Amino acid sequence: MVLDDLSLNSYTIDAVKKEAFHLVTELLQNDLIEAILYGSCARGDYTEDSDIDIALLTRCDRIEAKRYSEGLAEIATKLAMKYFVVVNFACLPFDDFTEKKTWYAFYRNIASEGELLYG
Repeated sequence: MVLDDLSLNSYTIDAVKKEAFHLVTELLQNDLIEAILYGSCARGDYTEDSDIDIALLTRCDRIEAKRYSEGLAEIATKLAMKYFVVVNFACLPFDDFTEKKTWYAFYRNIASEGELLYG
């Protein structure tokens, strides 16, 4: 892949979504319930300098989810090096998200503006 334009665009977002999904499902396996693109890329109001935000809703509680931190950081780095974009993963317990998505602002934004990638 030759990158003539390093700014964020819809082609880069689509490529990152596909590759991130593949790598994340490999890492989380059966712990992954849903993956949701959120933030400016989901809303469509991103700029060339925006990052890509992906929420990973898991069967794990917060403490158990920490075991994936290093692997997710490696995936984010791999995607950054390949696509020249910052990717942020938020690994969240599905039960916690479901319980709080109507009143906790961060979860509410993911639920209302997010694009379901998996689940």
